[in-house]
Amino acid sequence: MPKIKRKSHEVESVLEEDIEIQGKRFRLYFQNRYSILSLTVDLLTGFFYIIGSVASLTPIPDRIGMYFYLTGAIFLTIRPILRIIKNIFVYDDWKEDSK
Repeated sequence: MPKIKRKSHEVESVLEEDIEIQGKRFRLYFQNRYSILSLTVDLLTGFFYIIGSVASLTPIPDRIGMYFYLTGAIFLTIRPILRIIKNIFVYDDWKEDSK
């Protein structure tokens, strides 16, 4: 099982987290975990819309295709929410003053 490490570094007084997945021979390094989440949401959105399209072309009940379209629409809504979360920074002024 690969080991997953989170690395942190300071960028303009903001803490960004990177993810590193280490296997036996190779390491995968992902810069900024929100980029990974955003790409995963995009991939799942496409996946659900493709399944919904195929379901509407086949004789299976329309309700199943509608569920896949609805799931894809929910993932399209999650995408901008992730971008908002990525761009919100919380600063602890008391902690900064104590330094």
